[in-house]
Amino acid sequence: MRDYRDRDFVESIEGLMFCVIGNVHPKNRIVSFLKYVPHYESPIRIKWSRSGVKYGRILPYYSAMGVQQTLDFLKKNHPEYIIFDKYRSIELIEVPKEKIKVHYQPEKRLQEILNEPKDPLEEMARELATRIAEKSSVDLKCFGITGSILLKIHNLRYSDIDLIVYGKENSYKVKEALLELFKDPKTPFTLPYGEILDRWAQDIIKIHPLTLEEAKVLYGKYKWNRALYRGRQFSIHPVKLENEVDEIWEDKIHKPIGIVKIKAKVIDSSDSLFMPAVYIVDNVNMLEGPTPPKPIDRIVSYEGLYFDIANPGDEVIARGKLELVEDVRRNETYCQVTIGTFEAKGKDYIKPLKWTKP
Repeated sequence: MRDYRDRDFVESIEGLMFCVIGNVHPKNRIVSFLKYVPHYESPIRIKWSRSGVKYGRILPYYSAMGVQQTLDFLKKNHPEYIIFDKYRSIELIEVPKEKIKVHYQPEKRLQEILNEPKDPLEEMARELATRIAEKSSVDLKCFGITGSILLKIHNLRYSDIDLIVYGKENSYKVKEALLELFKDPKTPFTLPYGEILDRWAQDIIKIHPLTLEEAKVLYGKYKWNRALYRGRQFSIHPVKLENEVDEIWEDKIHKPIGIVKIKAKVIDSSDSLFMPAVYIVDNVNMLEGPTPPKPIDRIVSYEGLYFDIANPGDEVIARGKLELVEDVRRNETYCQVTIGTFEAKGKDYIKPLKWTKP
C-alpha cells in the first residue's frame, strides 16, 4: 500500500507545504520540513503561484540550519507542528495526519506531465525523465517529480527539475546510466563545470564546512544526482519502496551524547543513496569528543550533500552528533555519528580522504 515516502509533499489545512523526510514516521504523524507558505503567511521569496495564490519559500537553504529557521517560524505561528520526539530526543517538525489536506505523490504528478505537459518546463521534465528511463531500462512508472513542479506552483524561469526514482535496484540502474551519459559529449547531460561549478561550490561553502576545493571535487566528480540537462539544473533522488523498509519509528530510541569527530573505514555504503544515508564503518578512531559507551558502527546522514559519496574501502573523516541507539525490536544497542542535526550548528560533515588525494 502506498504510504508517505521521502520527497512526497503534504499540504496542511492552512495551506502550508511540507516536504516529507524519509519513509519511516511516527504513528499518526509525518516527519517533514516546511518549504512553501502562502504569501499571507510570509513575504519571503515570492516566486511561485497557483490558481491566484502566491507562495513564498520559507526554507532559506537545504541544511539542518535552514530547517531550524523554519522550525522557529512554526514555533511562532503554528506551534502544533513542533513536537519533542521522545524516540529521537529532539524537537522535530511532525505534521499530524489529521491536519493534512492534500498528499502530493510524485509518481502521479509525473504521469500527468508525461500524458500532457502544460508548459516548456514540464516539456523538458518529460523529455528528461524519458531519456533517463530509456538509458537505464527502468520503467517510467518507477519515476516521479517533486518540488515546485509537483505542487504546480513552479516558476518557468527559476524552478529546477527534481526527479524521483523509486526502488533500490532501479536507483542503482539510474546512477550507472547517468554516469555513462555524463561521459558522452554527444548528450545534453553534463556535470557542472567552469563558472557553474565555481558558483555551486561558492554557494555550498557558505552553509557547509567545506573548502572551495572540496566543494568543487564533490560537485564535479561525486554528486551524480545533481547536474545539468540542456543547461537546466536537475536532480534525481532515489527513494525506497515500502517493501524495502524494514523499520518502524518506534523501533529505535536515540540518546544524544555529544559532538564528535572520527576517522573510519567504510565497509558498506549500499544504503547511502537514500534518506537517511547510512554508511556502515569499522576501524573507528576517535579524534575529538566524548568516549562512546558502545562501538560506533555507522555514520548516518540526513544532510543530502553527503549522500553516496563514499564506497567500501574508503576512509572518511566525519564530524557529527554521537548517539547511543537502542533498537528494541532487534534487542541491540550501538553508537552512530549522525550528520545533519541542529546540535552541530551546521559544522558537521563527512569527508572521504580520497577528496584530498591526486
